[in-house]
Amino acid sequence: MLTPYLSKSRFLAGLQCHRQLYWRVHEPRAPELTPDTKLQAIFDMGNRVGERARAEFPDAVLIERDPRSIAAALEATKQALAVGAPVIFEASFLEDGVFVAVDILSKLGDGYVVTEVKATAGTKAKHIPDAAIQAHVVERAGLPVVRVEIMHLNTEHRHPDDGPLFARTDVTEAVAALRPGIAKEIEAQRKMLQGPLPDVAPGDHCASPHPCPFLDRCHVPLPDHSIEDLNGLRDKLRDALRDAGIETVDQIPSDFPLKPLHARHRKAVQSNDLVVEEGLREALMGYAFPIAMLDFETVAPALPIWNGCSPFGQVPVQFSVHIVHQDGAITHRGYLAEAGRDPRPDPRPHVAAALAEALRDAATILAWHAPVEKRCLETLAQASPEHAPALREARDKVHDLLPVVRNHLYHPDFRGSFSIKAVAPALLSGMSYAELEVADGQTASSQLERLLCRPEELTAGERTGLRQQLEAYCKRDTEVMVGLFRVLMGDLSTGRAKRHFILR
Repeated sequence: MLTPYLSKSRFLAGLQCHRQLYWRVHEPRAPELTPDTKLQAIFDMGNRVGERARAEFPDAVLIERDPRSIAAALEATKQALAVGAPVIFEASFLEDGVFVAVDILSKLGDGYVVTEVKATAGTKAKHIPDAAIQAHVVERAGLPVVRVEIMHLNTEHRHPDDGPLFARTDVTEAVAALRPGIAKEIEAQRKMLQGPLPDVAPGDHCASPHPCPFLDRCHVPLPDHSIEDLNGLRDKLRDALRDAGIETVDQIPSDFPLKPLHARHRKAVQSNDLVVEEGLREALMGYAFPIAMLDFETVAPALPIWNGCSPFGQVPVQFSVHIVHQDGAITHRGYLAEAGRDPRPDPRPHVAAALAEALRDAATILAWHAPVEKRCLETLAQASPEHAPALREARDKVHDLLPVVRNHLYHPDFRGSFSIKAVAPALLSGMSYAELEVADGQTASSQLERLLCRPEELTAGERTGLRQQLEAYCKRDTEVMVGLFRVLMGDLSTGRAKRHFILR
């Protein structure tokens, strides 16, 4: 049987789990390997950062590669080395049955520098094996490697030219520490691929350094209301429960010592009903009307495009505000920044102006996980001095609705999560996110970045449709907060757990 060659990504998958590597090699078209929208957005970002990094080396040679055949790339690399190219992008080598294409290979004296480009804000432990396998293969090809480095984005940079966009971290010593075991691991992986599917027990490696795409093939589904659902579960408690033979929350004895939150969770599961603690109404009565429910959506481009912004700097570009008046009336204001051609218009002054007006009459502002909204208000205040006083006044009025819920009630359908997307369907009918095209914050952020930073990728019709989807998603968050507030102030705080709500 001909053993397939390894690649950098295959080798790293094998380091994490031989079973994962086996499936990647023998089932390359497995549905689990098709990236979803979120993962594809991460890949695309990495490609953009890699392409931008090449601009730091204007005289480099790029090795073109046909994924169906690596022979041409190997030959082109030999020719570039033969003529003494000082810098080569995607320098390609096949040694010890492992193929690598080095992001940047640079000549330094009598040796070479291997540079791995990462779309991150710094060097991470998971980058070291990545760089080590490349250094191993390059040296096996006969090129002495004198330095290995990670080239990553510099968060001290401020667009457009305040400080370098990239930083480089020398990881030569860390790579050297791994090098002795690489040849042995290569041999083990290649031998494993010639045999049957290896038997590897699930464990912590299933999620580190990346979630395995084949998790469902190995893991037995957890029972309903597993102890793993306990919010903030720590290893000490998990081990104590398992040592006692306890697998589900309802099995936890009444005399087992638990934090109040976990005890409330147990009571809710055992009764299969909502549990409401005393003090809920008092926690809510301090909010003066009109009350604004506020939610932001942000973008955090790896490659900043607006003046003063840093790589991965959070930029508020959209908000939704529902105002609840004392007489029960509700009004809504929303804003989504406009896209434009180069130079991309800075959205912050326009968002700041619209938000200052939307919050002008609010006596109280409620958010779900308020630190995010407070940070966004301060970001807008710094970017728009004209509206800074009003926005900072608004920031000081912000209160957090999440801990009110976490500290006073629990429903079995929360499943250990106090995300608004877990709480809403448990307490409110007709207020889920399931029917929305954009249904989570990560997707919203990546789509907002496309819309505002790369609108040329979309047709006019696609831009219009995407705006509508994003507006519906952001509006849903504050609609849900209005619904939760009404239920908390009404039925739940008086002990009547009715799960219905219609926004009027």
